[in-house]
Amino acid sequence: PTNTPVITAPPPPPDACASIGGDGCKFKVRGGPAFTANGGGELRLTLAFVHGGRNNEAQGSYRVILTKNSVELPTKLCAASVTGSMNSGPHGPFNHDCKLSLDQLPDGAVAGRYVGWVIDGNHERDSQDFTLDVPAGQGEVWILFDQS
Repeated sequence: PTNTPVITAPPPPPDACASIGGDGCKFKVRGGPAFTANGGGELRLTLAFVHGGRNNEAQGSYRVILTKNSVELPTKLCAASVTGSMNSGPHGPFNHDCKLSLDQLPDGAVAGRYVGWVIDGNHERDSQDFTLDVPAGQGEVWILFDQS
């Protein structure tokens, strides 16, 4: 008699969210990024944190960590997102508004590549990294983050 080899399925790929800490991938980008001209004197983040499974209910106590040229920007100093009614912006509603002046950016310019992630009120990570390529003169940024 011959032995029939047993074929086993390969192991599942590792969970990309499990290794990043915090709540992993709670929020995902569902809208944007979209950019608007604002004169170039600041980077303005108009971000929406919502729960799509609850009719886009605004979610409070969130903000982003943002880096440029591998330097962390002072976005933790901005007020966290709020619940309740959303503000209106040129690309959509938002419940978090963070402004960074040129002297808070490592190269003194708004245009460029940024890498960021969402954090909660305990400063724990709640998303995978996202990338922004901000065009010259388009320093107002809108993104919709959804946790559903």
